[in-house]
Amino acid sequence: MTRLWTFMTIALALLLPVASASAQAPPHIQAAHEFLLGWGKANWEAVKAHAADKVTVKVGGADYALDVAGKKAEVQLIFPFRGLAAVRVGANVKGVTVEEITVRAGGAERKGKGTVTLEEKDGKFTVTSVAVE
Repeated sequence: MTRLWTFMTIALALLLPVASASAQAPPHIQAAHEFLLGWGKANWEAVKAHAADKVTVKVGGADYALDVAGKKAEVQLIFPFRGLAAVRVGANVKGVTVEEITVRAGGAERKGKGTVTLEEKDGKFTVTSVAVE
């Protein structure tokens, strides 16, 4: 029983900083992260909280639609994704790069680097498009 408590204490000590680090992420990273999680889980309420009513997803040379208001997707996010970083123009955040993202569109999967384009209004970031190389 002592070993179990020791293990649980160590596991909790390791996991708590991860949870708090996510909550302390900059708002643009947090918005992109929560949008991607919602999209991947088909959680339309989470997607709606961070996206425009229509989000264009560019995969290769083709455009697909995420109809957030209508809760319909022509393209699906496949987990996992990793490596979020800000895209800045001067001092302004314009989006978030995704080091590795996989989507399924048109019957095929595509894996590569991605960009989540954001618009900022009154301190709130909204996803307007996603591109996958």
